[in-house]
Amino acid sequence: MQKSALALVISASLAVGISACSTTSVTPKSTLSDAILNSYVAVAPITKPAELSERTKAQAMGNFVVASVISSAVGSGAGAVNAQQMQANMQIMQSFSQNLQQALPDSYVVSAGKGADLALAKKLSDYLTIKAQPSTPNNRELSIAVNTPLWELGYVSFLTSQDYALNYHLQVNVLEKKEGKLHAIKTFSCANSANNKMPLEKWKA
Repeated sequence: MQKSALALVISASLAVGISACSTTSVTPKSTLSDAILNSYVAVAPITKPAELSERTKAQAMGNFVVASVISSAVGSGAGAVNAQQMQANMQIMQSFSQNLQQALPDSYVVSAGKGADLALAKKLSDYLTIKAQPSTPNNRELSIAVNTPLWELGYVSFLTSQDYALNYHLQVNVLEKKEGKLHAIKTFSCANSANNKMPLEKWKA
């Protein structure tokens, strides 16, 4: 994926995500703002950046074929002497196939696409760097951690569309260190799909 395309992906995801963000907090908003403004806040380094995964139709079809072949092989080994046993075997085969499809990986990591969490962490770090440092800081130890539970290109519809969407889930946790342990005092979570949707080949172009 070219740098310009990656920049578009990151910008789109961060912009669109605003409408899909939620927050959880154990600290009132005014108290949290005061704590951040009057503390030295560090952004936790990202040691393992999120990698883009692809959930393709080929992978889904491959999983279906594998599950069907294996479940058929399992079912053929079970003898049936009457219609009732045949029906029971069919149900076992269907259940086995469904469970196997769920167990098989539905996406795989690709080499391109790192950067969503790194870009967000850098923006937060830049903001904290330029903000005025408190003249009389308190003794609270705060840090910000960025996580990316989901960062994938997935097909929109198996039958009716050739387009793929960028699906993402970004989290920002505000943490405070107390008695040697980190405690989350606020979590921002954004999960959505970017507006840009196009065939996988165009994403890769």
